[in-house]
Parts: sequence; C-alpha cells; structure tokens
Amino acid sequence: MDIKPILIVDDEAIVRDSISDWLNAAGYQTETAESGEKALAMVASKDYSIAILDVRLPGKSGIEVLKDIKLMKPYIKSIVITAFPSEGSADEAKKLGAVDYLIKPVLPENLEKVILETVEKYKLGKR
Repeated sequence: MDIKPILIVDDEAIVRDSISDWLNAAGYQTETAESGEKALAMVASKDYSIAILDVRLPGKSGIEVLKDIKLMKPYIKSIVITAFPSEGSADEAKKLGAVDYLIKPVLPENLEKVILETVEKYKLGKR
C-alpha cells in the first residue's frame, strides 16, 4: 500500500491496540500515541497520511490536536472518534477538516471503509 503510516491517538490502550492490530492486519503501517502532546511531537518529526484522533484525551483534546495538525501539516487527513458524541464536537471536527466523525465502538470494517475512501479521494502518499 502506497501511503504513509496512520497515527492512532487514544488514551485507552485497548482502543489504540485494537485499531492498530486491525489496520496492520489489513496491510497498513500504524503508530500510536496515548496523548495529544505525544501525537503532536510525532507529527512534528514524521509524516503520516491519516491521524485517527479520540476527542477526549488527557491534556490537549483531539479537537485541539486536529487544529494543531492542520497548522503543522495540513495534508494529513484526520478521522475523529469518540465514545461521547455531541453535535458541537462533530460540527467543529468537520469544520476543521476531519474527513469523518465515528462513534465508538468503531467497527473495523467501518474504519477501513473510511480509510479506503480517504486514500482514494486524496490519493495519499503522493505528496
């Protein structure tokens, strides 16, 4: 697959590891972060195609991380996930350019569908 790694940001290890395992099994390369600050440090030093961001994170929220990623590397596409959906956070995520807003528990087939659509739509990895 001709895309850069996918960054998975969630403070719950079980969620991070599950998504990483699913995507690795589907042929994607993944890296994980448990906080927004760690994710931003990783983004500053490496390129990613997609960032999967939980809304509720310790420190910076997923929405704040999305804003910072857009400033640092606007070509990275973001998918926002949350167990606590709200119209406000969904609207803000979309306004900031998130390609989708998924409610946990995220099914592997739904996440992979969004990733495939994102890869196809933006032809990721061909910067």
